[in-house]
Amino acid sequence: MGAGILPTSIHNGKLYFLFGKENQYEDSARGFSDFGGGTDNNETYLETAIREGGEELTGFLGSDNDLKKMFKKNGTYTIDYDSKSHHKIYRMHIFYFDYDEKLPFYYNNNKKFLQKRLDPKVIKESKIFEKAEIRWVCVDDIIKMRPQFRSYFQNIVDMIYDEKDSIKKFINSCLKKRTKNKTLKRR
Repeated sequence: MGAGILPTSIHNGKLYFLFGKENQYEDSARGFSDFGGGTDNNETYLETAIREGGEELTGFLGSDNDLKKMFKKNGTYTIDYDSKSHHKIYRMHIFYFDYDEKLPFYYNNNKKFLQKRLDPKVIKESKIFEKAEIRWVCVDDIIKMRPQFRSYFQNIVDMIYDEKDSIKKFINSCLKKRTKNKTLKRR
């Protein structure tokens, strides 16, 4: 059992997903994926997703409590991937996050800076260095980019693409809530 988060936005009318790429020390499955992993002890899917997302994004989207608040406010769109070979469900929580084209620039430069100055052993063993880079990817590009995703995640990419219209509808509903709340606050 495992879970992860996938920040998602709409930019110029298109659906965008924020994916992370594993660092150079990850031999088991190199490439891009969401921000997630296996459950610890008796965690729920959501608890796992929040913990893993916070660790892998090193707080760039906020603290665990900030993520909980975002999820509570807007909800999440979930995709359950059943790995038939392992008989385990992996649940990805897709959620609305404001598009910021500079976010990958800041995150990636910060990672490069730290990795240049830290002992490689720290990078290999620390959970906060699992992702070497992040990237916004347009839904139109995920199929041609499929080989760049981690092998296990390629099936999930197909599911994302197949559900793109439902995901966009969900993200648009989050945007409508935000617009409605801003209008109510101005009154």
